[in-house]
Amino acid sequence: FHLISELSRTVALALRLFGNMMSGHMVVILLVALVGPLVPIPLMALDLLIGFLQAYIFTALAAVFIGAGLEASEPV
Repeated sequence: FHLISELSRTVALALRLFGNMMSGHMVVILLVALVGPLVPIPLMALDLLIGFLQAYIFTALAAVFIGAGLEASEPV
């Protein structure tokens, strides 16, 4: 059960990152379809910034979880 818990945490982080990045792309696609290609340019820049921020958060959380896992497995 512990192994499943550790793997599910990483998979949940990956799915969260994917969902956040995909939602930004979907908003831009809908705006391009509705109003034209030039209007959503600021949203594309914001989506890029949010993607980098989400990737940074995912990396930081993964590093914390990996560090905690290695710390817990070391003998005292």
